[in-house]
Amino acid sequence: VIPLVIAGFVAFGGVTQLALEKRVLSNYFGNIAFAYEDYGYPYCLATTIFNTGISEPRDYSEDEINRIEKTESNLPKTKEDGKRPNILFLQLESFFDPTLVNYLDISEDPIPNFRKLMKEYSSGYYKVPSVGAGTANTEFEVLTGMRQRDFGACEYPYKTVLRNMTSESICNDLSKIGYTSHCVHNNSATFYGRNDVFKNLGFDTFTSMEYMNGLQENPNGWVNDDVIAPQIIKTLDSTDGADFTFGITVQSHGKYDVDTGDYEQKIKVLGAPEGMENQYNYYVNEIALVDKMLGNLIKRLENRNEKTVLVLYGDHLPSLDIKADELKNSDLYQTQYVIWDNFGLKKSDKDMAAYQLYSYVLNKIGIHEGLITKYHQQTDWDSDYYLSGLKTLEYDWFYGDKYAYGGMNEFEKTDLQMGTYPVVLENVKRNSKGYIVKGKGFTDYTYIYFGGSKLEGYKIDSSHYQITDNIEYDEDEGYMSLQMAKENNVADEDIPNAFMAKVIDADNVELSSSKPLLWNFTSLYLE
Repeated sequence: VIPLVIAGFVAFGGVTQLALEKRVLSNYFGNIAFAYEDYGYPYCLATTIFNTGISEPRDYSEDEINRIEKTESNLPKTKEDGKRPNILFLQLESFFDPTLVNYLDISEDPIPNFRKLMKEYSSGYYKVPSVGAGTANTEFEVLTGMRQRDFGACEYPYKTVLRNMTSESICNDLSKIGYTSHCVHNNSATFYGRNDVFKNLGFDTFTSMEYMNGLQENPNGWVNDDVIAPQIIKTLDSTDGADFTFGITVQSHGKYDVDTGDYEQKIKVLGAPEGMENQYNYYVNEIALVDKMLGNLIKRLENRNEKTVLVLYGDHLPSLDIKADELKNSDLYQTQYVIWDNFGLKKSDKDMAAYQLYSYVLNKIGIHEGLITKYHQQTDWDSDYYLSGLKTLEYDWFYGDKYAYGGMNEFEKTDLQMGTYPVVLENVKRNSKGYIVKGKGFTDYTYIYFGGSKLEGYKIDSSHYQITDNIEYDEDEGYMSLQMAKENNVADEDIPNAFMAKVIDADNVELSSSKPLLWNFTSLYLE
């Protein structure tokens, strides 16, 4: 039996390779759901499990890496004059211009703010690695300057190489010249494992939905994007120096076949395929709200007295069964981008891929930090060797000998702070309902613990939490200072007679905790 199984696998591999060479099959899937329909479950499952990573380039060697690096020697050094601008990237979920769909008749422009920006500032079509899904892969390309297609079929580097390994990224490059990097995302921190991956990409803070107040959901169950703009401004206010902030929206996420009930949809969409009228109406009205948020964000930035660059782009087309020949640009992998600024950058329209964007933006403002950055800035994108050279650099870092980095891993994992500002406990005192906790940063995902045990209670507002449990000081445990606990390797949550605030998501994953507040340092001690 075993020889027959082995022979079956060998035969399957041979037939599969022949089918790939004849282009009957593909080993690159822009949308995994479509691929399973087109090629079947066994092939797609085998491809996604076994086809991961980057294959070693034929010419991979230290000499080849040195040759590639020499092409970067003509770039000027990063400018040192004046205060550097804040750099903001906002990744817009399933966002694109629906007027590009040939058969749609839309009652009013759903994206007037974005369209006005495209006319006045640098913009163009934007090549992304997926259709209808795959947010994290567009995100990977934007943040690292690397090409997802060089990895395995349907591979998410967030789930493979970046789980346990650091990488060059815009965050790590900008940190060399004093930038602080933040992420703002109105969805769960653990989605795509971002709370772990962002440590390896060099982020300093990560504000997910668990650290936000005022969250409201749309009929599809996704958090509205109106919370994004104020949270972005908060990141800029959190430091005195230059900031890089990466925002990720979710409001216009699919699927779009939802019961909207009394939900207002003022824009009317005609011409949609039969049976998909509701989906198109819902989608177009959702991106109109996203566009409204963009207008609000621009106004907030205009009112600040800081040089700022804001880059807006769609992560992929929506999952609305659109065909390439139904689009005016005839490309399912194109969304659009725009680069807004408040200090007079020259408008220069250019189509590009997601992995080219951040190096292009940095070049416009005179920043040339990082190996991958310099490669994109110096190499002709239309040359025959551009993509092969990029793949060689990617392989060298993740799977090779790191020749380009002197054989060393120069990027350290960051001590990622959850929330732009950490949750803080300041005092506890009695009230008629039990105990009132005063602090900072409380949300609906905040819970209070005492002596390691969770207390019943609820958030009143961002600065006050009501405890309804009874709390008793443990005389036997007594008092242990934080310094004593540290010297004796006592974990914060095991310090006796101490309060802690923990942020825990809907799946019961602990995301962060406050510093302990000892009983002796609260109003309770004075009673």
